[in-house]
Amino acid sequence: MMLRAIALILPFVLSACATQAPMAPVGPEQVSIHDSVLSAPPRYEIVKRLWIESWSSAFMTPTYSSREEAMADFRREAASRGGNGVINFGCYRLPVDGDRLKCNGTVVRFI
Repeated sequence: MMLRAIALILPFVLSACATQAPMAPVGPEQVSIHDSVLSAPPRYEIVKRLWIESWSSAFMTPTYSSREEAMADFRREAASRGGNGVINFGCYRLPVDGDRLKCNGTVVRFI
């Protein structure tokens, strides 16, 4: 009887040991932005690719007046989604948008 109880409880105990504690939320000022994965810490989980996963991105995505404005927005988005970094961040100009920038990047959680 005792062995049966241990056999039933053991998987739950072991699974509790294997799970990671959730990361504490970070503020936008703590989110690091990297132009490529080469400058980022090597271990991370992808949270979301911003502005390109939705069907609506084919018609409209945010534009920015400067790279700094875009970085601030990406930091806010990353923090609100539980990320602590942005990788592959880049901005570019399109002729139809004049002086406005289009930017993209991937929100990640560094481990």
